[in-house]
Amino acid sequence: MKIIWFTENYPPSKGGMSRSCDRIVANLRMHHTVDVFHFTNKTPAFTTENHENGTYTAIPVFEDSSHTLNMLWAFIKDHPLIKESAMFTGFGSHLCLKGITLMANWLQKPVLICFRGNDFDTAIFSQKKQDLLYTISNATAIACVASEKQERIKIMRLNDQVYFTPNSIDFKQWCILQSDLALANTIKTELKLTVKTNIIGLVGFLKQKKGVDFFIQTLQKSQLIKTVHLHIVGEIEPHIELELNRLEISYSKVLPTSKTELIANYLVCDAIAIPSIYDGMPNVIFEAAALNKPIIASKAGGIPDVLDKNTAFMFDVLSESDLLNALASYDNASQELLSKKSEQLLKQLKSNFTTAQETKSYLDIFNKITTKTHEN
Repeated sequence: MKIIWFTENYPPSKGGMSRSCDRIVANLRMHHTVDVFHFTNKTPAFTTENHENGTYTAIPVFEDSSHTLNMLWAFIKDHPLIKESAMFTGFGSHLCLKGITLMANWLQKPVLICFRGNDFDTAIFSQKKQDLLYTISNATAIACVASEKQERIKIMRLNDQVYFTPNSIDFKQWCILQSDLALANTIKTELKLTVKTNIIGLVGFLKQKKGVDFFIQTLQKSQLIKTVHLHIVGEIEPHIELELNRLEISYSKVLPTSKTELIANYLVCDAIAIPSIYDGMPNVIFEAAALNKPIIASKAGGIPDVLDKNTAFMFDVLSESDLLNALASYDNASQELLSKKSEQLLKQLKSNFTTAQETKSYLDIFNKITTKTHEN
């Protein structure tokens, strides 16, 4: 089967969504041909590279999303790869939401639309709502990375083919090397913190949905504030840094440029916080678990699909009292309890969130929607 895969999130783009997309496509290519059409300006426009069991084509992005999609349509409508394909997949992002289902219908191709991070959450309450409603109503199937989004979309009664496709991690790619440990020791030494300092990591692109404002304001009222240092690994909005300085919370920030740097900065931390207000299923959960780091997390989006009170320090979204309790529970926890939670989480992920299971969930949907199309 030849699958056309549209996305804004794929290497050379960075970030968790890009890593997820790369992993999923690579595993699907063991079963089918996957031709990736990537919305990006980091590669020359409309250049196509041959990959193992597929191709990669860069689609230029313009300030006007309508022009971007018109350019895509002009390029693909008579393209031989498109004509030979069995189906389309749109993986996250507003450009996929706005244009891929419509183009698939024009070309009479079945289409799977994947809701990943906050694409559903932001569109449903914005001017993009009509694009979202059209896509949900007219896609052949919908894949959701969080079960709560699957349920919300089902309740809308616009499409009866809505599936839960959880994230995964390839644990072989997250083994700790001596070079990772050495770099972590160097980073920790450069931070010049005391032995008693509790380093909590905030990892990723820390947008508004990540709840960092709420987290630091609540942290300032907790017993942990006397010993805590926030290690920010990724991008942070300027107003958050201003707030950290105003509240006089100890922090450091770094933007890793390699996998080794990312792993080393995880290893520097005593725990990882994920205080999201709304979210998909963050890669940070899987990465922290692979590196045996305790997690303090909200019950937002797909987070409760993975974490519970036995595997993490959980709190209700935007509940100050609940977060204070979670922070106190973490601060008072013995090393034995921290290790037990991390071990249980790792065991659960290795049983229920493998790359093989992730790949199968997509393959099952592909088979179902292409079979249904042939029958019709």
